[in-house]
Amino acid sequence: MGSSDKIVKLPKLGIMLPYEGVVSPDGIVEVAQSAELAGLESVWVGDHIAFPVEMNSINPTTPTGKYPFPLDNPRLEAFTALAFLAGATSTIKLGVNACVVPYRNPLLLGKVVSTLDHLSHGRVIFGATLGWCSEEFEALGVDFELRRQKLEEGIQILRALWEDQQPSYQGETFSFDPVHMQPKPNQSPMPIFFGGHSRPALRRAAALGDGWLSVRLPPDELAVHVEFLKKERRSSPRAGQPFTVTTNFPVRVGTDRADGVDLSDLDQTTKALQNLSEAGADLVIVVVTSHASAEILEAIKILKVIKENN
Repeated sequence: MGSSDKIVKLPKLGIMLPYEGVVSPDGIVEVAQSAELAGLESVWVGDHIAFPVEMNSINPTTPTGKYPFPLDNPRLEAFTALAFLAGATSTIKLGVNACVVPYRNPLLLGKVVSTLDHLSHGRVIFGATLGWCSEEFEALGVDFELRRQKLEEGIQILRALWEDQQPSYQGETFSFDPVHMQPKPNQSPMPIFFGGHSRPALRRAAALGDGWLSVRLPPDELAVHVEFLKKERRSSPRAGQPFTVTTNFPVRVGTDRADGVDLSDLDQTTKALQNLSEAGADLVIVVVTSHASAEILEAIKILKVIKENN
């Protein structure tokens, strides 16, 4: 090997489940089990409750500001779907990318997540985000303007519920006297990954989180954000603790005309994954943009080949 050659490791690989689009119990189970057998690190779902028929909110994760998929797509509820899959798998991690924490009462959310982690023997990756669809907040009866405060207080409450024996909290958006909440999650601490690309979101991830979830970033932009995260993390209360940089990776398979890298081009796909790794990604979540179970299964086969060859 010449001195100019450089070996670039592939990042860990996860895959987005067919929780959106044409969803079926058998299809989502087959995908999760196939991902586990292929040695992928994790399977993932997103979190939306009810989209408005007419949406004016700006999606901060896309160049156009539009949600990239049809608003009337069927969508499974995130934690119900992961609980369903927990009993059909045994080792693969179960991730939500990302839970809109301000939608929910944090005590109820804490109970749901701790139960899922307990029953899955510690396989949950809890992604947390602020939320961006004001119409969805309005439909749920949640004040959109208070979402930052609800997120930050909610995370403090979740950590207390998951770690303290008799947790209590007194805040501006939530308050409760000491309670018993058992069982605790199997994982201690429960990994919390934060979404968002803004500087405040990155600071929040560095200060409060165990990882960061990015969306559709090219390697050069990802690298800039990662450097900012590293700087913020060094001066945070959680400095020195493990931190995982995660990004999603839109792909297409076969004749699918949706956007993303052509996954069947092994050289192109491998290079793209290596570029994301060089930019700082520890974990890449592959998103087959058709959401079709058959194409996701084909993607898993291809990813297994790529893993075995690198």
